[in-house]
Amino acid sequence: MTTHHDLVPSAAKVRVVVTDALGLQRVLTMLTGRNHGFTRLAAEEADQGRWTVTVDLSATPHELDLVTLRLERLPSVLTVAVSAPGALAAIA
Repeated sequence: MTTHHDLVPSAAKVRVVVTDALGLQRVLTMLTGRNHGFTRLAAEEADQGRWTVTVDLSATPHELDLVTLRLERLPSVLTVAVSAPGALAAIA
């Protein structure tokens, strides 16, 4: 059963590490194609050609779960970490 809390968007930070620049492009395409409410997006190159993408977005808990699941399915994604006020979930 859906509660009122599940329908209220809240701020969350999503941090994704990808294998290469092509993976970065895939993550950005997936995220922007879903019309999420972004307030900040940053990407920086890490060691060995890897990229870290950090996105601040406004989403309901259900939407945040879907974003995480979609990101995990991309073959170039190494890790996904989501933090929201009061909670931290890390998925590897």
